[in-house]
Amino acid sequence: MPKFLIALLCLSSMLYACKTQPNVKVQTSERITYYTPSARNVEIDENLIPAPTLSEFWSVEDVDVSARENKKKHVAFTFDDAPTRRLPELMSVFLEFNENNPDCKASATIFFNGVNLNEYTLPYVKKAYEIGLELGNHTYSHCDLRKLATFELDREISLVDEFLQKIDGNPLHLLRAPYGAVDDSVRAAAKTPILDWSVDTLDWTGISAEEICQKTLDGLEQGGIVLFHDGAKNTVQAIRMLLPILKEKNYQAVSISQLSKIHTCPLRIGGLYTRARPKK
Repeated sequence: MPKFLIALLCLSSMLYACKTQPNVKVQTSERITYYTPSARNVEIDENLIPAPTLSEFWSVEDVDVSARENKKKHVAFTFDDAPTRRLPELMSVFLEFNENNPDCKASATIFFNGVNLNEYTLPYVKKAYEIGLELGNHTYSHCDLRKLATFELDREISLVDEFLQKIDGNPLHLLRAPYGAVDDSVRAAAKTPILDWSVDTLDWTGISAEEICQKTLDGLEQGGIVLFHDGAKNTVQAIRMLLPILKEKNYQAVSISQLSKIHTCPLRIGGLYTRARPKK
């Protein structure tokens, strides 16, 4: 038989073997992947299996909750549009309260805008991290993310992450979308959970410290997330008033990640959250 016919028959047999063999499921410790067995039954090298996908949940494994008070309810305080010239004063309120109330230490998540991050405000950011406040991402230019192309959206988020990583070593940070404006494209682009709020204090409108306090207390609930603004003129005074009141009402102010860990409430990557209630 001519050599080219022999070669053709061999090739046909190999193609038939590949076509008829089913996909085989390979179980590894991290994930399941699929491959089609070789026609020659060559052993598959599992080192070539794709790396495990990232976790679908925000990790709080290393979050410090040693200051939690188990008998108290917990609520997350969050501050947008940082850093401003009022951030040092705001941090001093937390420091003073914690020094005088070691049994109910307070924390918060500060969401930073990239346009406000520079060599002059860098010390504010470092100080916030040093005193135990959580650093969050409020995008670079505080624009409506829904109106951006994908590459623009990614850049708005990544630029802030890169700056904050130099402070806390974390490559990613919880995201708060400006104006709370979120759609499917924003959720798809997010590499972390997206944090909304359950209580809007409207402090940015210029209302008094007493009014800010009242709005906070009116919406207070276990696992709630309260929205403040770093630069609002009466917010610092309102926090100074609120922290002792919360303690009297058996509440403790914490950061978003602390709230998630304390309540055993996992936050999904790309998920949108207004609260983190305890797991029942």
